[in-house]
Amino acid sequence: MEAPPEPVVPMMPVSEHEQLLKKAREQAFEEGRVAALKEHQSAQDTLLTEEVGRLIGAVEGVLAQLDEAQTEQERDAVSLAFMVARRLCAHLVARQPMTEMLALITECLGPLRRSPHVVVRVNERDVEALKKRVDPIMNEKGFEGRLVILGEPDIGRGDCHIEWADGGIIRDRKAIEKEIDGSIKSYLQARADERKAARAGSGSDTQKDQAS
Repeated sequence: MEAPPEPVVPMMPVSEHEQLLKKAREQAFEEGRVAALKEHQSAQDTLLTEEVGRLIGAVEGVLAQLDEAQTEQERDAVSLAFMVARRLCAHLVARQPMTEMLALITECLGPLRRSPHVVVRVNERDVEALKKRVDPIMNEKGFEGRLVILGEPDIGRGDCHIEWADGGIIRDRKAIEKEIDGSIKSYLQARADERKAARAGSGSDTQKDQAS
C-alpha cells in the first residue's frame, strides 16, 4: 500500500512576504491613526462643549451682576429724585400753605356754582387766612351758594377736603406720596422682570444654537 502524498505547503518568495507584511503594518498603523484621530476629536468636542457651557455660565453671571447694578442705580436715582421732590414740596407748602388749597377751590367752585352748600375743611391754623382769600374766587366763579370753612387739627397744612351735597374731593399730600411711591416700586419691579425675561430668552437661544 502506497503512503498518501504529503500536502504541498504553499511557498512564496521572501521579498513578496516582506511586502505583504509591510502593507499589513501600514494598514494597521493607518487604522490606528484614524481611530486615534476620532478619539481625539471626540475628546476635543467634549472639552469644547464643556468650555462653552462654562463660558455661557460666566457671561450670564456677569450680565446678572450688571442688570442688578443697573437696577440698583435706577432705584437709587428714582428714590433720590422722589425724596428731593417730596422735601421741596413740603418746604413750599410750609412757606405758602394757601397755594394748593386755593387752586383746588378755584377748580371746584366753577362746576359747583349752583350748589347750595359747600364745606371746605383745612388745617385749623389756615382757616382765617383762607376766609380772607375765598371771596374773590367766589365772585370770579359765580358761586351762588354758601361756603363754609372749617378747621381740622388732623388735616395737614396745604391739604383740604371739599364736600358738597352729592360728592367731595380730598387733597392729601401723604396719600399722594404713598401712591407715587407704590407706582415707583411697581415700575422698578416691572423693569427688573423685563430684564430677567430678556436674559432667560437670550440663554434659551444660546442653548438652541449650542445644541444645533
